[in-house]
Amino acid sequence: MSTAASVPGLRVGPVLGRRACAALALTSAGLHAAMLGHASNVVAGGLLAAMIVACVYCARDLWLRGTLRAWCVVGLMNIAMIAVHMPMPAHHGIHASAGQQSTLMGLATAIAAVEAAVAMAVLYYRTRGNAQLISGTPAR
Repeated sequence: MSTAASVPGLRVGPVLGRRACAALALTSAGLHAAMLGHASNVVAGGLLAAMIVACVYCARDLWLRGTLRAWCVVGLMNIAMIAVHMPMPAHHGIHASAGQQSTLMGLATAIAAVEAAVAMAVLYYRTRGNAQLISGTPAR
């Protein structure tokens, strides 16, 4: 059985990092699933189900490949999640106990912030040399 450390050309740090982020995406899917039973209508339930599928899709992409596209989707989805949920004092369409709802929303927002920050850092790190290609001057 081969491990990541024994595969030529495969660096362990980036693989573990992207897989840790994949685990965070699965955690986000789990948080959406926890709220699914509290959806007050079919539309809210459908939106939560769509978010679960999207989180699992991103987690799979990060686990297997960690492409720039995957990181971009992860970053944009988490920024969108934060933008949609932050202005709301309570999540519309879902009736859970106030304590459970605020705990789940706080945890989901914190995870989304971490995922967005990591995605931005990865995208910056992996594309920083492209500035030289565009401007024609060496990147500093």
